[in-house]
Amino acid sequence: MSTINSINGPISISDLGWTLSHEHLTNGTSGMQDLPGICDTPERKQEIIDRCIEALKRAKASGVNSLIDLTPFDLGRQAWLFESVAEQYDEYGVNIICATGVYRWIPSIFFAWDIDEIASYFSRELTEGIAGSSIKAGIIKLAWDFEARLDEGPGSPRMQLEKTARAAARAARATGSPISCHTRAADKLGLPLLDIFEDEGLDLGAVTIGHSNDTSDMTYLTEIAKRGAVVGLDRFFSTDEAYVAERSKIALNLVKAGFAKQISLGHDGSPAGFFGRWKDADTVNLDVWKLVPDYEVPWLRDHGVSDSDIRLITVDSVAQTFLTAKNLIG
Repeated sequence: MSTINSINGPISISDLGWTLSHEHLTNGTSGMQDLPGICDTPERKQEIIDRCIEALKRAKASGVNSLIDLTPFDLGRQAWLFESVAEQYDEYGVNIICATGVYRWIPSIFFAWDIDEIASYFSRELTEGIAGSSIKAGIIKLAWDFEARLDEGPGSPRMQLEKTARAAARAARATGSPISCHTRAADKLGLPLLDIFEDEGLDLGAVTIGHSNDTSDMTYLTEIAKRGAVVGLDRFFSTDEAYVAERSKIALNLVKAGFAKQISLGHDGSPAGFFGRWKDADTVNLDVWKLVPDYEVPWLRDHGVSDSDIRLITVDSVAQTFLTAKNLIG
């Protein structure tokens, strides 16, 4: 079986198990670690590490085996945190796959780079390591939101987003790594991304179009699935009964339409570590990665989704994106 990069080194794709497809240990902006009051003392750093370890323990107790952290450098990725958390793996036992890529507003340094230069940067983080560390990314992150509407001029956000999307596709093909996308579902932004990836010769089975449960438009969602990509239903923030039913019904409808193996689940909730500003310990939700296993999956079972389909949704769908990506090489 092929291996993929985790923060603890290579793991077999078959060892992923139940995987949360879109999460964050930290979240904010590039350079936030240098701002006073966030993690500028050993005590604060240790508290952040401890929060992450505790949240991972709770996720493991709810059945989660792996977690994909989709925090690229410009969203506040912290290599030191990955290193510290990796050292304590035996305490929590959850595989963590971290990301290269870019977030919504493309960093200005990329404006001067061509597609292949950006692709080379992504590839280096996938094959050599992130931020000067030995930890290698295992997936590529892109983010298209309302700024994708701004499409006038050579320096427009839309032009830069399209350039980085092509770079991601080329890096994916060069390294055998999947792509996961933050998208504004209301604008159906998964579709132009799939068009770009197809134009670059990418197998869409290596792509997840995330935040898709921000809409219940089944025509849009089934079109993503019909084109071969995974529909990332990875926004799940509440235990409110009506909310659980509303979000879970989207997954149920896709299962009924025959797309169980093209659904992945996650939270994209507030990070267990920190969110661009210091939070007191009692304001951080350490159950942030338990809502899907403890609420959404039981709801699906209660509404007739079989154990075999639950496995497709929670285990096989994400594993298949990594397997498909591996087949891109050569």
